[in-house]
Amino acid sequence: MINKTVRLFSILLLLCNICFAQKLYVWCPDEIIVKERTGFLNNQDINLIVIDGRSLPTNSKVECDSKSVVLSVVAVLKKAYPSCKVTCLDETQYYSKSEKGKITIKLAIAAYQAGFGTDVSVGIGQVGGTFAFGIIPKSEWNGLVGYYVQIFDNRTETEKKYQKEISQVTSKSNMWGYKTAKSCLNTSYEKADQDVLFFIDNSLLE
Repeated sequence: MINKTVRLFSILLLLCNICFAQKLYVWCPDEIIVKERTGFLNNQDINLIVIDGRSLPTNSKVECDSKSVVLSVVAVLKKAYPSCKVTCLDETQYYSKSEKGKITIKLAIAAYQAGFGTDVSVGIGQVGGTFAFGIIPKSEWNGLVGYYVQIFDNRTETEKKYQKEISQVTSKSNMWGYKTAKSCLNTSYEKADQDVLFFIDNSLLE
């Protein structure tokens, strides 16, 4: 009887591990406060391409689809640079050569997800660059955001290219469950977006 109970418990434990292992969570980001760079890149033409390069497991709990995540990033960039002329290009143009006489910004989303422990690292997309997220706590909720950003400045005959991997991890104890996970994801998203803006500022500041 004991052996039968042990076997039954082992089966249930295995099923639980299969159901919950490597499960990721995605919520739409909250609107963040962005400082407008009024006058910066005044009347400059900028082509912007944002793609989602994540590879989320099929058992992920996704409450914000890929398009919504992309549009949120686009909205932050447009709000930060109100004085320039931003043209959003289709994601199919991501691997095309950048246009002469303009600035082209290509941003690939490698990670935007929350998960418990090291499971959060599953689903990071291969979008270029080498990401270093550091040590991810095993017994906490983690919010993970990673971008690969490329800037092509073709305003002169001499093309200038800048590229950077941007990553943020926020970790908190499992005090409020999914609410904690969502908070971690929002915090990482805000920090990563600010890092993107600073990178653009420093690269194109004349």
